[in-house]
Amino acid sequence: MSKHFRRRFEFYYQSVAVYAVALIVYAIIRGTFSGGEFRIVFKDPIVYVFVIVLGYSVIVLVFNLLYQRDVVVGDDSIIFQNRFESRAIKLEDIEWIQVGRAKRVKVRGSFRVIKIKLRDQMRAIRINPVHFHAERDLTETFALLSEKVKKNVQVS
Repeated sequence: MSKHFRRRFEFYYQSVAVYAVALIVYAIIRGTFSGGEFRIVFKDPIVYVFVIVLGYSVIVLVFNLLYQRDVVVGDDSIIFQNRFESRAIKLEDIEWIQVGRAKRVKVRGSFRVIKIKLRDQMRAIRINPVHFHAERDLTETFALLSEKVKKNVQVS
């Protein structure tokens, strides 16, 4: 049983589109008619802010598309991969897996956080299922893995 979970990009596309539309609408509203022709105002600090935010959003979108971070859950390992490298974690190396609720503001759906504590690492690895397609399936898969890890720890 190997399940592949791909990252979502809808939020990034939507933010770029919203910022671009806001920039265009603001530029049109601030534009001026003079001598029978319409001029768009570009020498405005708010236009510069819109351009900076839009540029940052485009850079983040391109970065995420370039790296394409995915999670592959197998019977005996979890693989974190991107376009350039992958990292496999065996179930024996996992101390615990916790599937719980986040303490932050609810963004959409059931905003859960998956924490994976490795034996040789101080900090837990955090996965936000909201960032992946089939988030409910991802949460259920890690809940099953959590039970499997608990049984392995109790047997050891």
